[in-house]
Amino acid sequence: MKELRLMIPGPVEVSSEVLEEMSWPLVAHYGGEWTTFYNETLDLLRQAFGTRREIVLFPGSGSAGLDATFSSTLFPDGKVLIVQNGFFGERLEEIARTYTARVRTVKFPLGKPVELALIEEELNQGAFDLVSAVHCETSTGILNPIKEIGELCKQYDTLFMVDAVSSLAIEPLAMDKWGIDICVSASQKGLESPPGLGIVAVGAKGWERIEQVCSPGWYLNLKVWKEYGEKWGDWHPHPVTHAVNNVRALRVGLERILAEGLENRFDRHREVTERLRWELRRIHLEPYIPDEIASHGVTAVLGPEGRIGELLLHLRDRHGLLLAGSLGATKGKVFRIGHMGPGATDEAVETVISALKAEL
Repeated sequence: MKELRLMIPGPVEVSSEVLEEMSWPLVAHYGGEWTTFYNETLDLLRQAFGTRREIVLFPGSGSAGLDATFSSTLFPDGKVLIVQNGFFGERLEEIARTYTARVRTVKFPLGKPVELALIEEELNQGAFDLVSAVHCETSTGILNPIKEIGELCKQYDTLFMVDAVSSLAIEPLAMDKWGIDICVSASQKGLESPPGLGIVAVGAKGWERIEQVCSPGWYLNLKVWKEYGEKWGDWHPHPVTHAVNNVRALRVGLERILAEGLENRFDRHREVTERLRWELRRIHLEPYIPDEIASHGVTAVLGPEGRIGELLLHLRDRHGLLLAGSLGATKGKVFRIGHMGPGATDEAVETVISALKAEL
């Protein structure tokens, strides 16, 4: 396959030192040395999530984490409110409906901010077992007000689950302080490591709910992971053969992130996003989302209408750059530029803008 520069919303390009960990000889997924290494990696993840709570780390994807969360909290008749303003909000609904029929969706127009008053109106009209929302809606590049939704959930004593697959370690996120009870992410975006690991952080209220639910299945059953973490925690802290080299690569990615410092990292992503959006407008391309509600890891760009596929093909074949089209209702109307982790640099912005300018 042709080697391309990945400027997509994930997976991101990763550093050579992260990739090197994938090439080391395999080690056993159990024993004292592995268990110590694994638990230290979970501690680094806790810093990224802003939590002291338990972390479930398993071979899989972010979607596997969402599936595990819904099955473990909703089956068979839990009531969930889903905040939706894009394709991945629709994905939350799609997964939730496989476990319960009691799904209520509060929908907002694509590219528009959620209205907290409407969410509160739903919460005021009836009790929900769970509220779920996407932090960064990757299909449009909008950043949703997770902190404020969390405050509403606290007020109405409702469990709050967040999809942070495209926001963790890119956007400020403080799980414990913001009242997030369950937070789902994955390895291949802000955490600067290869695809292959799903991550679910679970707070005390989340576990209370999970213990009450007769959840189906085994592999994606959070109760099973908690049970084995307690029962075998001193030598085999997970119920399956783990993806050991993926965990090693994740560990290096986390160490790089924390060495930079989370606040410095958030500032870097903001600054790069501001420059990218300014440069796009300079070449007469308009970002799809207004600046004040835009995410800082992915930018959706309008047009050129009817020729986006051709543009992306030329960028790939002539410039070695892989940008992304869009999903759902925005498909064919916008294209997306990922600028996460190592891709959040002035040099990366210059490369993308130069190629776009040449093609346009």
